[in-house]
Amino acid sequence: MSFLFLSLVVFICILLFLLVALTIRYRKLKIVLHNHKKDLRSILKIVTSVRYGNLFERVPEEIMSMLPDFGQGINSMIDAISDREDMIKEYQADLNRKIEALKEVEQLKEDFVATLTHDLKVPITAEKNMLSFLLNNRFGELNEKQKEAVVHLKNSNQELLELVEIILETYKLNETKIVLTKEPVCINDFMTETIAEMKPISDSDSIKINFVTEYDGDVDADSFYLKRVLKNLILNAVSFSETDSTIDLSVSSDNKNLYIKITNYGKSIKPEEIGHIFDKYYTTAKKFRKVGTGLGLYLSDKIVKAHNGKIEISSEKDTKTTFTVVLPL
Repeated sequence: MSFLFLSLVVFICILLFLLVALTIRYRKLKIVLHNHKKDLRSILKIVTSVRYGNLFERVPEEIMSMLPDFGQGINSMIDAISDREDMIKEYQADLNRKIEALKEVEQLKEDFVATLTHDLKVPITAEKNMLSFLLNNRFGELNEKQKEAVVHLKNSNQELLELVEIILETYKLNETKIVLTKEPVCINDFMTETIAEMKPISDSDSIKINFVTEYDGDVDADSFYLKRVLKNLILNAVSFSETDSTIDLSVSSDNKNLYIKITNYGKSIKPEEIGHIFDKYYTTAKKFRKVGTGLGLYLSDKIVKAHNGKIEISSEKDTKTTFTVVLPL
């Protein structure tokens, strides 16, 4: 009986000892967890500040002693981000320098081309006047072969003058925005006048320009700029028409818009090229051994957009291509 009692007492003592030990351990763990929780909150605050761009924060030494691996990992991560940030800034600065250099080169090129074309326009215009004098027999009467040769020279001169004016107007567009001076324009008289001015160029390739209209009224537009658009589109149509073919021009309207259509027959535009037609310097002329700057359609698109309109393109393979100028009424 005494042995059982003694064994029970020993068991109770051991149990009490374990409870005391567990209590002490629990309290120590609670203190450690409390400290870790506090440290983790501090680390979370540091990570949050990094997220918003503060790369100067680091895990302090007192936390490092408690969570050395975790703290060192956080600091290494911030150091890596900081290094990457410095590399990006350096790369961006270098890229900006290169962009500025390219802009300067591009500006020099634009200025050179503008100056050159401006200087070319004077002798080209003088040549045009001299050819007109010859055709008008101001220096004596010409025979038929001489007149034919001078007519061809004058047509080439007119085409060259159109190209020079396109380059000059594109340069002006790059320097300043298009400032329109709108006024009511009698569209039928305007179309007839523009076609007459382009007739020497179309005649040189034996191309006939047909014009029909279903609209008898005015449109608010800048006549100077609108004429540039029509001349560019007609010149483009002539360039890609078959010899001895026709170009059809038409005017129509609905309740909202005026539609000017220019259709040429012959070479078509591939679907993948249509999206680039109005890009600056983009041209398909070289494919057909034609002269082109890639600026005429670019300039036309800018002018029509300034009128709050648009230019639409449709092209049927090896059949015809139609450019439609849509202007609001």
